[in-house]
Amino acid sequence: MDLISVRLCTSQHDANQHALVLTAVGIPSHTAVEDDGIVLYVATADAAEAIRQLAAYDEEEARRARAPSRTRFLVPKPEGPLAFIAVMLFFFAAVEASAWNLEWLARGASQAALIMKGEWWRTVTALFLHVDASHLLGNLAMGVVVGLLVAQLLGSGVAWLAILVSGIVGNALNAAIQLPTHTSIGASTAVFGGIGLLAGFTQVSSSAPWHRGARRWAPAGAGLALLVLMGTAGERTDIWAHVTGFVTGGLMGLVFGRFGEGLVARPGVQAASGLAIAAIIGAAWFAALVT
Repeated sequence: MDLISVRLCTSQHDANQHALVLTAVGIPSHTAVEDDGIVLYVATADAAEAIRQLAAYDEEEARRARAPSRTRFLVPKPEGPLAFIAVMLFFFAAVEASAWNLEWLARGASQAALIMKGEWWRTVTALFLHVDASHLLGNLAMGVVVGLLVAQLLGSGVAWLAILVSGIVGNALNAAIQLPTHTSIGASTAVFGGIGLLAGFTQVSSSAPWHRGARRWAPAGAGLALLVLMGTAGERTDIWAHVTGFVTGGLMGLVFGRFGEGLVARPGVQAASGLAIAAIIGAAWFAALVT
């Protein structure tokens, strides 16, 4: 078989990397140490395609080197977790005390049939209701950790808004696929939405060391592992709510990872996101309590 050189490399590492690029597209190659360096050889019939693939690889590497890192860690503010804890404790206390003689669970639970009939607010209000103290404490612990991690990527305001939206959309999707009698409550849909946000964002981060090969699926795999290990255990676990929250958050994370850097850096965006959170929660509970 006639061989032709397609690349002269200065180190064995570079030669192995370029050989891997060719192997990935089905072009056999081998290296040989010569006076000028390490030469990469392919069959003459494959030379043109090999040169094209290596040029495309060089261009991609140059583009990646010029591009600024998307993973710019921000310092999360304590207001987000503190507000999350305070709001959750308020609604738990309100349910336990039947505050203002209101049936909080009946008015706010995510009931599939009622949501599909137009009671949209239940996709929001259900996130703030819990069965008992252990249910609440579990979601508080996970929620604070996940919220702080997402806030490092998106900033506190945008992070908590994104987590809330992932929970809302997750509850809506869950209602659409469940039986009409299905009822659920709890913040876990939003918590797993936050895990999805982390997985989706880091999946497309340009500074991540797992861009090629099997390792590129590490963030998604880690998120799915958490979903399986923590989102499917327990007799009362609403698995599909966790799945829909995770998927929704994952898709949002992919969008933020690709296009969100400029958005979160704009002045006022974080504050506006905080106001949006208050408006969504306030509007939903107002609708729930007056309807």
